[in-house]
This record gives sequence, structure tokens and C-alpha cells, in this order.
Amino acid sequence: MLNVLIVDDNKLVRKGLIALMPWQQFGLQVVGEAANGEAALQFLQQNEVDLIFTDLMMPVMSGIELMRAVRMRYPHIWLVVLTFHQDFEYVQEALRIGAIDYIVKTQLEKENLEDVLSRIVGRINADSTIGHDAKRAGSKIGKWGAGNRIGYAFFSIRPGAVLERCGLRLQEDAGDWTEVDNGLWLWMSEGPEEEAERALRRLTDGVDDIAILRLHGIAELDEAEVMKWLREFRDRQFFYRMEPGRSVYEVSVMHERQGSPIVFDEDVRSMRERWLSLYWVNNDEVFHDWLADIERLRLPQATLESIFYSAVREWERTLSVKALPGGDRIGSLPYWHDWVRWLRQMKTDILRMTSKSAYSKEVTDAIFKAADMIRQELNRPFGLVETAESVNMSRSYFSQCFKDIMGKSFNEYIRDQRMAKAVELLEYTNLPINRIAETIGYPNEKYFSRIFRGQMGQSPSEYRQLRRQGAQSSDG
Repeated sequence: MLNVLIVDDNKLVRKGLIALMPWQQFGLQVVGEAANGEAALQFLQQNEVDLIFTDLMMPVMSGIELMRAVRMRYPHIWLVVLTFHQDFEYVQEALRIGAIDYIVKTQLEKENLEDVLSRIVGRINADSTIGHDAKRAGSKIGKWGAGNRIGYAFFSIRPGAVLERCGLRLQEDAGDWTEVDNGLWLWMSEGPEEEAERALRRLTDGVDDIAILRLHGIAELDEAEVMKWLREFRDRQFFYRMEPGRSVYEVSVMHERQGSPIVFDEDVRSMRERWLSLYWVNNDEVFHDWLADIERLRLPQATLESIFYSAVREWERTLSVKALPGGDRIGSLPYWHDWVRWLRQMKTDILRMTSKSAYSKEVTDAIFKAADMIRQELNRPFGLVETAESVNMSRSYFSQCFKDIMGKSFNEYIRDQRMAKAVELLEYTNLPINRIAETIGYPNEKYFSRIFRGQMGQSPSEYRQLRRQGAQSSDG
């Protein structure tokens, strides 16, 4: 029986799929549902899932972003796309990421539901490269047993590094070996420590890009507990501990199990909100403090990816650019030191983009602060004089500095920010047009629609309809 997770921001769609599909007939069972990509990643941290059905258009974290994160963190999971329309661009991107199929929601009632699941299960069965059975087999539950047994864990440091040669040697060597997860092995040596070390060198000779953990204090632990802890340690603790050039780590299992900080929802919300701003770009002390806070909390990588997927989109909107250099690298940053290097490069690139003149740090900070105020409070009116006074600058000097640093005038910037937010709300929510107008600071729907049409060439309603249905004709 394969475990299925349904991800869609529409509760009726989720409940409908769960109720209507003949899951058990095809060896499937729905074990959970989520309203967006971030909630799905949180579910995956605590639950075993084999197959995900995900919508593409969702708030907080889209289906495409979720798929990229799943491919990185959970490569054994199969992906099926749910979409309102056959949007060629989005579907092609989903297939490139690794989706095995896609379902057009509006055509489900026209299709035989048994045929849909039969097609999907057939593709899963044809995909012999994943090896679910081998990955899930492991060792039987139970204590490690008596004796002076030494535990080692080793796993791929870089995505795609496979321990095939090491695995073959493990099978030939004395002791118990288990493939705990994709690229994660646990080996229990039965001999003295000196023999274990010699065997370890032989096992890993010529095998690159792996980390070796000498596991202390596991003699009395249940095997299932150790394997569960190993997955969590690799995905959360080792993410921060990994050091380039180092391959062997001493780990006390009991200490590590007790040492993970508790992360509350408020911690994540606060972290997300601060990184949405550009305050850190021009302030080295703040930048290093914020990095230290992430490391202190030991945020899970999936949470970190969700925070910075949102942050990059907000930085692009704040800077009025279509795509920041390196903004698409989030799914390929396997360890914390990679993230730090990426953030430093983003900091350098953003500073270069906004340093087109010799303004002081204080002036640049003031303009970033004003831009952040606009971002956070799009629903209220902004005046040039009022905003300039709020950052202790004169009207004329603020206006000049804002245009030089942000690349457009104050009024153009506010309009473009509101249009970008409007597009997001039209695409990813079902809010009525008058609510969207209110949310982004326009006095009424009529005025908002006139501005939107002037910028986008169509009304908000036409834009939403075309985004959701217009691409159907591309696939006939």
C-alpha cells in the first residue's frame, strides 16, 4: 500500500479527490492533506509518503516550489500535478522537475477515475529506478543486542552522490548493514574498535562526497529509534554541522536527541517577516545577527526553503526586477554553509544593483526602509512628503534618492508594487476584485480596474480568467 498526500489550497477539491478516487482498488491510501506547499513539507517531516498529488497555483508556497523541494529532500516520492487548466508552461516545468503525470481538474468528471489511477500506478510500476521496497525494507524492529557493537552512519554529502561501491562492500563485510534511506547507510560492526576502523577505511576507500558519523551511545536504543533519529539528524542537525573538507564526525546520539531546539510557529513567522525586507542588505551587523538566529534555531531545511522562496519573490518585487541573479538556486543548496555563501552573494548583487550613485549607507538604509514600509502597508495611501518625513529626509532629496536607488520614481514604485501584489492575488487566491482593490490600497474596484487595465492591457477579471482557462487551447 502506497501512502498518498493531497496538496491543494481548495478544501473542496481535496475532500472531493479523497472521497471520489478508488484509492484502495489500486493499492493506495490517502494519509494526509495540506493547503499549500509549506504545510505539505511540514507534513513530510513527520510522516511517510510515497506519492503526492499537488496543485500548481497555491498561496504561501506554490506547487512548483513544493516539487523542487521534494525532489531535493525526498527524491523517492512520486509527484502528480493537479491543475485547473492545461497551462503548457507550468505543466512542462512540472514534468521537467519530475512529475510522472498531471490531472486537469476541470476534466476529471469527463474521465474514468479508475483509468486515471490505473495510468498513474502503471507509471509508478514502470519506474524501476526509485527502489522503494529496498529503501523501506531496513532491518526489523528490535534492540541492537548485547556485545560491544560500534555504530557508524554514512551518507551522501552532495545530491546525486550514490554510495554504490560502499554499499557493495558493506554487504560483503562482517556486521549488520541497513540502507536507512536514499543514500543513508547504517553499519554495526561486531568486532573491536580497531578492526572497525580498518574495515571503515577499506569500505570508504575511493568513495567521495560522503560523511561518516561515529555513533556513540546507541547500545540500548531501539533500532527503529536510531533510524528515525538518523533521518532527522541528516535533515536538520547535520545540515548546520557539515564542514567542507571534513568527512568524519563524532556524534553522541543521546545528546543530539535531547539537544534540538524547539521551533515555534511564531519563530518561523518572525524569521519570514524579517527576511522579506532588504534591511539586512546594507547592514553587516544585522546580516550576521540574522544568520546566527537561523543557526541557533536549527530551522529545518524545508522551512528555510519556504522562507527564502517567499523572500526572493518579495525582493524581486521590491526591486522591481523580473528575476534576481541566483534567485533560482534555493532548491540546490544542500547545507547551511552553501546557504550562507548564497546569501552573501545575494547581498553583494543587490548592493550592486542599488548602488548606482555615491549615496551614503545612511541614505540607502533610509530608502530601503521606505520601500519596506510600502511593501508592508500597501493597503494604505502613501504620500511623498509623509514618507520622506518618516525617514528624516526632505521631500526633494528623498524623491531624487528614491529614483536613483530603486530605479523608478516614488509614485511609479508604489503603483508597480500594487500591480505585482494584485497579480499575485488574482492568480493564487479567489478573493473578489473589490477585496483585492481594498487590500492593495485602492479606494474602489472601478478605480483599481482602470489602473490595472492601463498597466496590463486587460481588466482584473479578464486577467484571472485567462490565467486559469486561456491556456486550454494550447493543448487542443
